[in-house]
Amino acid sequence: MTPREYAEKINAWARGTLIASHGTRFLSAGEGRAVARLPFRPELGQLTGLFHAGAIVALADEAATAAALTTTNPGGDPRPDLFPLTLQLSANLIRNTNRGALTAEAEVVHRGRTTIVVDVRVRDDEGRLIATLAATQLAPRPAPGAA
Repeated sequence: MTPREYAEKINAWARGTLIASHGTRFLSAGEGRAVARLPFRPELGQLTGLFHAGAIVALADEAATAAALTTTNPGGDPRPDLFPLTLQLSANLIRNTNRGALTAEAEVVHRGRTTIVVDVRVRDDEGRLIATLAATQLAPRPAPGAA
């Protein structure tokens, strides 16, 4: 499966979730990496009209989880027992915007037996760094007898 095909699977799974409701679209996912995009809308803003920090962190967390997912579920099976869960997040918000879209690029930097560590960079359409995020994910243990 190509990274684009995997991303389309994630987009399909995300229907009806927070991911879809705030407008995140996955562009690619595979081999411990993921790219997701979130266009600005006023509903995603804070009182000054810029992206709300929660929207930025949510985008980064979604990308981190997708990158981790490609290591725990390379076949893209829609099985909850193969889904990594976020244990810890650490975000640095560097600047903000209210124009265009944000793109999060996530990369698994450690794949252990029980945890997965992912680094994420969020940039605006001009390539300016908006935020960095480090996420620790719980590596799932497939259910006994699951194929």
